[in-house]
Amino acid sequence: MKPDLVIGLGNPLMGDDGAGAVAAEVLANDRILARRVDVISADTDVLSCANQMERRRRVLLIDAVEGEVPGSISVLRESPPLDGQQHAHHLSAPAMLALLRQVTPTLRDTEFIWILVTVNSARVGMQLSPEVAAAIPMVVERVRQELRRR
Repeated sequence: MKPDLVIGLGNPLMGDDGAGAVAAEVLANDRILARRVDVISADTDVLSCANQMERRRRVLLIDAVEGEVPGSISVLRESPPLDGQQHAHHLSAPAMLALLRQVTPTLRDTEFIWILVTVNSARVGMQLSPEVAAAIPMVVERVRQELRRR
C-alpha cells in the first residue's frame, strides 16, 4: 500500500479558488511530512490524479467551496454534493471523483477526506483574499490532524 496522498485542488490564477493549491504547497515543503505522505497539486483536474490515487488507504483533497463565511473550514468524509447539472465538458471535483471510483476498482476501498475552505467567489488574480489567506495555516493544521488519525 502506498502512503497517504494529499491533493490540493483549485486554480491559483483565480484568487481564492487556489486555496487548495496554496495549502498543498505549504504541506509539500514540510520535509518531515514528505517522508510519510505524498503531496501534489492538481489544479482543477481530479481525473489527472487517477494513477497517483491508486492503492492508497487515504486520499485527502483540499478544495475551495463557495459559501457565506470566507475562511471557514469543514471536513467531509463523503464527497460534497454534486452541484447542479454536470456536463461532459465540465465536471466538478466531486463528480470527477465519483466517476473515477466507478471505473477504477483500486479506488473503491480508498477513504477520501475533503478539507474544504469557504470562499466568497473566485476572481481573476493570484492573490487570496485576506480571510482565505488567514485560513491557510488552519487548513494545513487540519490536514496534519487528519493524517495523524489512523
